[in-house]
Amino acid sequence: MDTEKEIAAALAHEIKNPIALIKASIDHIKTYSDEEMLPALNVINKELGKLDELINNYTTILRPSAEYEKIYLEDVIYDITDEFSISASDMEFLFDMESDVCIYGDYSKVSILLFNIYKNAMEADSTLIKTKLYKARGNAIIEIKDNGTGIDHDAEKNMGTPFFTTKENGSGLGILICRTIAKDHGGSFDIKSCDVGCMAKVELPVKREHQSRKHLKSRI
Repeated sequence: MDTEKEIAAALAHEIKNPIALIKASIDHIKTYSDEEMLPALNVINKELGKLDELINNYTTILRPSAEYEKIYLEDVIYDITDEFSISASDMEFLFDMESDVCIYGDYSKVSILLFNIYKNAMEADSTLIKTKLYKARGNAIIEIKDNGTGIDHDAEKNMGTPFFTTKENGSGLGILICRTIAKDHGGSFDIKSCDVGCMAKVELPVKREHQSRKHLKSRI
């Protein structure tokens, strides 16, 4: 990592500490405050949460990749969707996935990439998310389609632009993070609006390109 990125990452880390202390202090103050003060304190907490998410997303982009591991994408997808199923019992997930589709990459970052896609779909008021996983052209291809509110034409043109968001509490870095992680792995990420909802498509090479990275993750 170059010096500028090291300074930016260190600065972002140092900012997180006072944010955590401020949030804890606000929670303490709320226990002693009159009801008239609660809306203002809730606004402060909400804005601190947005700032915290912004810093988390920023540091994700800056963080160097770990040693590449063998990643079974089917397992990662099931782990993430199981997590969302717990908090959204009315959400239906459908899968059409080839078995044993694996890539070599940074397990943490690939998980973040897929987590962000499913999170976006959930926040678009979707009730159904379809996932297709297959191999083609030497790549692992993941297609995730939801039936949510979709993206209007003007917004679609700006998707991935830093800090552009249509969400009230969004950081505007989610799509950029997905594209950055996919690109760092030699792949691509795209999202487009459909007749109903959106479809995100991720392509990642299945060939192990970094032979010097020999740590492999065992399949569970």
